[in-house]
Amino acid sequence: MKVCFGTVIYRQAKPFFKDLVGALSGQSYKDFDVLIANDNYDLNELSDMGVIDEAGKPWDLVDGLQGSVHFLNLQPLHLSIAQTRLHLIKEAKRLGYELLVIGDADDTFVPTRIENHWMAYKLDKRATFFYNELVTDKGETVLYDLPDMVEDVRPVSQSNFLGMSTTSINLTLVDAEWLDSLAEGDTAVFDWYFYSRILMDIGYGRLVHDAATIYRIHEGNEVGVTHDPEQERSVKLIHYRNLAKRYPYFQHLYDDLSELDLAGLDISHDHHGYWWSNIIMEDSYEI
Repeated sequence: MKVCFGTVIYRQAKPFFKDLVGALSGQSYKDFDVLIANDNYDLNELSDMGVIDEAGKPWDLVDGLQGSVHFLNLQPLHLSIAQTRLHLIKEAKRLGYELLVIGDADDTFVPTRIENHWMAYKLDKRATFFYNELVTDKGETVLYDLPDMVEDVRPVSQSNFLGMSTTSINLTLVDAEWLDSLAEGDTAVFDWYFYSRILMDIGYGRLVHDAATIYRIHEGNEVGVTHDPEQERSVKLIHYRNLAKRYPYFQHLYDDLSELDLAGLDISHDHHGYWWSNIIMEDSYEI
């Protein structure tokens, strides 16, 4: 198989696991593999859930799947959120896939998601990643007015619309050394760090239509769309400091944000539902 769907599963998302498998079973395109990385389940739990057999081998979970299911057990390593995602990507690269379509364990997606990401990849293999719309389980659009293409980091430098559950990665354009370098971005907003690095180092991304991810609204998922400027500044300063190790542009953003007076900040502007978008600074810096 050349295309793989990858996800990290964890106990906190256990109530949603059957829905995730159902979304995979309902895909219009069946010619893909599945890569499941286990964060914090013990093997007995996974056996009871039907993920693996008593020998630790994965079951064929997905109805009609023409490919295979691979299981990566990260539980003994006690990794952070960022580290589990990075291990997932590295494993997909090691297994030789061209395209990794990613989904969070608490989300689902429309039946055409994998097919349309695969078609978009075949139409433009120079794109480093692909991204799709995000909607709630009630059909409401979360991220809207998405650009058809992202060619540089500026559109996601002060807010973000590129999440691990709404994207796929062209693994043919990333190498092992570059993936190893991502370890320095071990933060809660690893997806933002990851796609910022891709845009700075490798290349552009394209929007994929009719491939929406269906987003469950719960406390753990809303952190990026709260209206708490102090929390947003704290997250952004960590994000910018990580990227400033490599790029002067992000040192510039870090310095400006550190000095910004948040008193009286207007957070009523239309931010298209993007994450971390309440604090938008003037920016004429040449990247």
